[in-house]
Amino acid sequence: MTLLTLTGVERCYGDTIIVTGVDLRIDETDRIGVIGDNGTGKTTLLKVITGEDAPDAGVRTSRRDLRIASTSQIPDLPDGASIREAVATSFAELDTLERELRDLEERMAKTPDDAALVRRHDRVHAVFEAGGGYRRQQLAEQALLGLGFTMDELPKSVDVLSGGEKARLALARAMLLPCDLLVLDEPTNHLDLVGIDFLERWLVTRSAAVIVVSHDRQFLDHVCTSIVEIDSAQATRYRGNFTAFHTQKERNLETALREFKKQRDFIDKESAYIRKHMGGRWTAQAKGRLKRLSRLQRLAAPKGAKSVFRLRLGDKARGLEGQCVIEASGLSMSWPDGTRLFEQLALRVFHGDRVGLCGRNGSGKSTLLRIIAGDLTPKSGDVEHAKKLRLAWFRQEMEDLPTSGSVLEIFHPLVPTWTEGECRSWLARFLFSGDETAQDVATLSGGEKRRLCLALLLLRPADVYLMDEPTNHLDISTREALEDALEDFPGTALVVSHDRWFLRKVARRIFELQPDGIVVHEQGMEQFEQSLNERAANEKLRATDKRSEPPRRTRAAEDTRPDSGKLRNPWAFEKLEQRIMTLEEELGELQERIESEELWKDPDQLKSVQGRASEVRTELEALYAKWESWQ
Repeated sequence: MTLLTLTGVERCYGDTIIVTGVDLRIDETDRIGVIGDNGTGKTTLLKVITGEDAPDAGVRTSRRDLRIASTSQIPDLPDGASIREAVATSFAELDTLERELRDLEERMAKTPDDAALVRRHDRVHAVFEAGGGYRRQQLAEQALLGLGFTMDELPKSVDVLSGGEKARLALARAMLLPCDLLVLDEPTNHLDLVGIDFLERWLVTRSAAVIVVSHDRQFLDHVCTSIVEIDSAQATRYRGNFTAFHTQKERNLETALREFKKQRDFIDKESAYIRKHMGGRWTAQAKGRLKRLSRLQRLAAPKGAKSVFRLRLGDKARGLEGQCVIEASGLSMSWPDGTRLFEQLALRVFHGDRVGLCGRNGSGKSTLLRIIAGDLTPKSGDVEHAKKLRLAWFRQEMEDLPTSGSVLEIFHPLVPTWTEGECRSWLARFLFSGDETAQDVATLSGGEKRRLCLALLLLRPADVYLMDEPTNHLDISTREALEDALEDFPGTALVVSHDRWFLRKVARRIFELQPDGIVVHEQGMEQFEQSLNERAANEKLRATDKRSEPPRRTRAAEDTRPDSGKLRNPWAFEKLEQRIMTLEEELGELQERIESEELWKDPDQLKSVQGRASEVRTELEALYAKWESWQ
């Protein structure tokens, strides 16, 4: 079923056309990824879809009862609300349904033979149950913990949260809202690898359609069933995930280039004939060809044919081959409030290493980079560098960036031998083009400042690049250029990143930061992700083993129930018991499957069955509590 349609949509800001001629249909099973270079209109398209912006031309039509959820449309919270209270606002519709159920149950207790009341209760109860009404607290905690919060943090006031924490909270609230279409703009920002994996699993298992702007290629691969690329104000849709999109686009580009070259060769051949014979013996034929050539529909150069820029980093190895360029031993770090980050950490990084530094949010990755760079003194331990080692340090904070002057004025003095055109060309690689190079640095957004810092950093001759989330705020083409540059770089790179595609291409080893040290994954991201999956499966298995099988409600127990007059409503109680028995039977079957050797041969299927068993167990706990309260 179609949820929403855009037909010939155009959106402008002033005289600038952002998107034009957009035709897009969103069906209830779609999961659409929106990609494109920064500034091409991706967020603008989302605003038209949500109804925040009206199109300047074209038509937006949607199903009359369409429910859309997005982080940009979540209402503000009252001062002092806790994280748990903030997320609970996503269940407002379920809260209303629960109040209606209670009212219906009270009325049914007085008039149990009222068939209309029973039917109404049946319908409301079905909607309430399908929406997770009995599992609101469990769903809220699942979303919050999955996105990186801890149980101890849930009572914390939202007023004291950092920008990243507020973004994760807004994402959790949007995920829990009942909706037919979920609209997300860069949802993986501020998430660690475990959080991104959780978000992917959540999105692919929910029933709502999804449209998401993202530069995270692996996320787009795992979640999306189609890709919409915005380029030159035009939106083109490709079926399949990001990898399928990339393959289709390359194939289309090859075909378009072949046709363009064929026509260009034809035009050159005809033009040569016309020049040779015009005014001579074959003038009539030349005029005929000139007339046909003037009527020829010229093919435009394929859009994807624009040259792909390359970044070149560093210079020769300077005699560092085979050396350990960074060695740390006994590193411990904690904050003044007593929060421990890591203890007795040790690491060795060799010349030519490409190391990805990974770990949960708050594990101390950025802090470790600061210690290695010499910006921060550890509580204990030492860091040694190779002699005369040149470090280039890209941090999330932009402390070294001048506070005044235009982008070009700050950049040009660093490369005095370059022409202004060469400077502009380099800056364009980091998405500063045209008048943007004249923009005062004080007016730049946080993302623009990070891109400028990266553009400046990569000019410096260095033996080692320390990079803290370098792909944040970069579009896909710039990320690809940075990946290629780091692959060709003759020196060493130690990079903190949550971009798995980037890490898979760049990092030869993964250092996983844990409180008691570093786990080294010598085979890179493949080994690291396999380790994460195994740990997740083991944790679920341990949770299953620790929980005893819930007590079954037998017929004997049912026979000892109090008289129906003491219940809120005997009909509702019977429905509750039927649901409990159904879930108990399902849980027993799931448990038998988990214990079978055959299932353990298929890790993906095992995770799916364990996940369903956990959901059933959680719902049963809520229903048992309700059963007890009704006696």
